[in-house]
Amino acid sequence: MSSTAQLIDLAGRKHECLRRLYELAQRQHALIDAGEMTALLNVLAEKQRVIGDLQLCEQGLDAFRADDPARRVWSSEAERLRCANLVERSAGLLEEVLACEKLCEETLRRRRDETAEQLTTVQTAGFARHAYAETPYDGPSMLDLSSQD
Repeated sequence: MSSTAQLIDLAGRKHECLRRLYELAQRQHALIDAGEMTALLNVLAEKQRVIGDLQLCEQGLDAFRADDPARRVWSSEAERLRCANLVERSAGLLEEVLACEKLCEETLRRRRDETAEQLTTVQTAGFARHAYAETPYDGPSMLDLSSQD
């Protein structure tokens, strides 16, 4: 396989990993919104596998980073354009993935804050209920219904 064919293959695999990450990030956000934490953990596990694949692609691309792109020998102009297109689309996908990740983080933070507020409310109510339960009653413990006539 020529070096440019290998470059196109790696660029294509990278693009596919980023496309998959984008889909998973979208699912992640929907699950966070729905509060589906068990399903979210499965999506995060899948994302980790895809990130591992992406890292392998990046390692393969490292060999091409130092090359002068103008000195690469392409079998055709179409092949060069295809590779350039994959690189450009991958850059756009990466931006979308990062934006979605930021949105997920903000949504999780908001849900965490809402949950903390709810817990504080429940805890305050519990303290009040407990305080009333411990307050001794000094009055008669029984209702006296006897008549004195």
